[in-house]
Amino acid sequence: MKLRNIHTLLAATLFCGLANVSYAATDLMDVYQDALNNDSQYKISEASLKATEQDYRISRSSLLPQINGSISRSRSDTDSEGQGLDGSPSDPFSSEVNTTTYAVQLDQVLFDWGQWIALEQSEMRVRAAELTHGANLQSLMLRTTQAYFNVLSAQETLAITRNEKQALQQQLDLTREQYESGLANATDFLNAQANFDQSVANEISQETNLINAQEALRELTGQYYSELEDVGNSIQMTPPRPANIDDWLRVANESNLGLKAQQMSVRIARDEIKRNRSGHYPNANFRVSYSDRESDTERMFPTLGVNQNTSNLTDGYQAGVTVSIPIFSGLRTSAQTEKAKQNYLRTTHELEQNARQIQRSVRSAYTTLEASIQSFNANKRVLESSQSSLEATRDGYQAGTRNIIDVLQATRSVYAAQRSLSRAKFDYLINGLKLKEAVGTLTKDDIEEVNQWLLNN
Repeated sequence: MKLRNIHTLLAATLFCGLANVSYAATDLMDVYQDALNNDSQYKISEASLKATEQDYRISRSSLLPQINGSISRSRSDTDSEGQGLDGSPSDPFSSEVNTTTYAVQLDQVLFDWGQWIALEQSEMRVRAAELTHGANLQSLMLRTTQAYFNVLSAQETLAITRNEKQALQQQLDLTREQYESGLANATDFLNAQANFDQSVANEISQETNLINAQEALRELTGQYYSELEDVGNSIQMTPPRPANIDDWLRVANESNLGLKAQQMSVRIARDEIKRNRSGHYPNANFRVSYSDRESDTERMFPTLGVNQNTSNLTDGYQAGVTVSIPIFSGLRTSAQTEKAKQNYLRTTHELEQNARQIQRSVRSAYTTLEASIQSFNANKRVLESSQSSLEATRDGYQAGTRNIIDVLQATRSVYAAQRSLSRAKFDYLINGLKLKEAVGTLTKDDIEEVNQWLLNN
C-alpha cells in the first residue's frame, strides 16, 4: 500500500503541483505548435542553419574589395652640438619634428581559384543545412505525434487495467463469500487473491507508464496537459497507398531530406579536392593605396634666440598587381589533396550506408504498417472470441463444469485482448506517419489531417 500511495502522490504532483499546466482539452495541432516553440532539438537545428548561412557571407567577403585606412602621428626631439665646416664651433640647437600620416588601401582578389571553390562549397553547405533542418522538422512532427499518442495509449491501457482490477475484485469478493460459506476451497480463494494482487501491481506499473509518457511529452513542449483529444473507438484503417513497396522506395530515393543532405555533403567533399589542388595555381591580387604625410619641424637656437619653422607635405598613390606563383611548399598541397580524396571516399561510403538505412527504414515502416492493420483486425476477433469464452466459462462455473481458475484465466484473456487491440490501434496511427517520415514526404498537412480525424471522433 505504501508503494501505491507513492504513485498516487506522484500523479497528484504532476497534475496539481506545477504552475505551467494547461487545464483545457488540447488537440494535436496545439501540442505540435508548443513543441515547435519549445523543443530543444529543433531550436538547435534552427540555430545551426542560421550559423551556416553566415558562413556563406564569410566566404563571399574574401572575394570582395578589402578597404583599410590608417592614421599615425609621431614626434621626435633632437639636441645637437657640433662644429662648422671650418672647424669652428657651431651654435647648438634643438629640433622637434611632428609627423602625421593618413593612408587608405584597397585590395581586390583578381584570381584565387581556391576562394571561388570555397564560395561554391559554402552555398552547398547552406543548402545541406536547409535540408537537414527540414528533416529535423519532420522528425519533430513524428516525435510530437508519437509522444501525444503514447500518452493516450497509456491512459487507455490504464483504464483497461483498472477495469480488469475491478472485475477481479468482484470475482475475489464472490470467491471469498463462497470460501467462508464452504462453497469454495482455499485453492480457489488463493487463486482469486493472487490474480487480484497481480492486477494491483499492473495498475501501479501502468500509472508509472502514464507518468513517464506525460514527462516525455512535456520534454518536447515544455508543459503538461490535463486533457488531450482522444482517439476514440471508431477508426477506419486503410492499407498504405501505393500498395507496392518499390514505389515507396523510389519516392524515398527522391524525397528523403536526410539522403539529399548527404548527397550534398558528397558534392562538397568532391569540391574540397579541387580547392586543395588549387594550391598549385597562381594567385593574382590588385592593390591601390594613397598616403598623405605632413611634417612640421621646429629648430630652436638658444644662443641666438632664433627659432626656425618648416613644414613639409607629401602625398602619393601606388597601384599594382601582385602575382604569387607557388613553387614548392614542402609537399603540403599534395598531402592536403590526398587527404581530401580520402574524405571524399569516406562521404561516398557514408552516403551508401545512409541510403541502405533509409531503404531498411522504409521497408520496416511499410511492413509494420501492414502488420498493425492485420494485428488490429486479428485482435478484434480475439476480443470477440475471448468475451464469448468468458461467458461460456462463467456458465460452466455456475453449472459446476469449470473451476475458478478457468474463470480467472478467461477474464484476464479478455482484458489482455483489449490491451492488444488498443496497442494495435495506436501502432497503426504512428506507423502511417513513420512511413511518410522515412520517405521524406511528412508535412504539417499530415498532422492536421490526423488532428481533424481526432476532432471528428
